[in-house]
Amino acid sequence: MPGCTAGSGTCGICRSGCDRKPGWFLPGEAEKTAAHLGITLPELFRDYLAVDWWVAGQEPVFLLSPAVRGNEAGREFPGDPRGTCVFYEGGRCRIHPAKPHECASTWCGGGPPDVHRTTAMAWQDHQGQLRELLGREPRDQPFSGWPGL
Repeated sequence: MPGCTAGSGTCGICRSGCDRKPGWFLPGEAEKTAAHLGITLPELFRDYLAVDWWVAGQEPVFLLSPAVRGNEAGREFPGDPRGTCVFYEGGRCRIHPAKPHECASTWCGGGPPDVHRTTAMAWQDHQGQLRELLGREPRDQPFSGWPGL
């Protein structure tokens, strides 16, 4: 992409994504981020992550994402989880070498068109990890759609 400095995390395309909504981790990636920061997965979840969801049919699929600044980490996202990623500091991604799959594959270079759905579906067999981190069953929140659409 023009102006994209692939892999640096500093191009305008990547940075605009960090300001809109964090990308989603694939199962097993949050553990790599915790190791990168020198903390445990439960600590990472409590201080920096949130549970998001994808509605597939009747039941939502829950997954892990960096939290959004101004929302409480260690719980489910609100119904409209837009905002700046907690790891976006000083115009750069603090966890760039261990960032979520969606961040690595979507913004810089476009990525596959169905990356959001396929990332969510990868979590179908990993719902127990989210129950363990939350200490209860995850719950989705009411969502009224994007303003202006």
